[in-house]
Amino acid sequence: MHVWIQPIVSVLSLLLTFFYHIVKDWGIAIILLTLSVRCLLFPLSLRVARQQVKQAKIQEEIKQLRERYAQDPNKLMQETMKLYQGRGLKPFSMFTTFLIQTPIFMGMYSLFLTHGAAMSSVLIPWVISFSQNDAWHILPVLSGAITFVTNLIPLTSDFFVATPMNKRITMSLMIVPVFLFFMWKAPVALCLYWVTGSFWALMERGFYRTRKGKGLLNGTEGKRLIASKSHM
Repeated sequence: MHVWIQPIVSVLSLLLTFFYHIVKDWGIAIILLTLSVRCLLFPLSLRVARQQVKQAKIQEEIKQLRERYAQDPNKLMQETMKLYQGRGLKPFSMFTTFLIQTPIFMGMYSLFLTHGAAMSSVLIPWVISFSQNDAWHILPVLSGAITFVTNLIPLTSDFFVATPMNKRITMSLMIVPVFLFFMWKAPVALCLYWVTGSFWALMERGFYRTRKGKGLLNGTEGKRLIASKSHM
């Protein structure tokens, strides 16, 4: 494993050990560690979700631009970027969470690969050691199923128009096999981390469908809090 990953592995190891001393079970400790990481990343996740909502709202305008400048790719690019800037869209910012999670995932993989042999849990009784892969493939399949369902739930009603159900199903069917490929032979500890993260993503998607979640997505929740404080 690359040297630059080692500091991340050390921090994750300290946090995991801390949770283990509290709950006395490595499986539950991994779940708590995963939830802690996802809580810390929630502001970034919210930022990405807001960008996706803005993207969905301008799909009709994007379509009109493509029709208007079908014969002029350079003009189409200029007008598209102008539209993005006017609506506060930063396409590359949607990769921020992915880029941050990648070294964390690599750190988890290294941690579980080297220390997983000493870990086990009552949550996964069919596996002796967390360094082994899930011979029954229950966790990889569970993670794939949760990811599939999550991708079918739109963030807002605008996504029903921007991304029809059949297109979301097709995209999910393309994404899930990739998860299964990486998780099929991965250490059980890493699978448990991914299952927990997938479940968090599902709950997060459901939260965004609530009134408070919609307020956060549209930026109205923060404005409401500021307004309420100003009247105090």
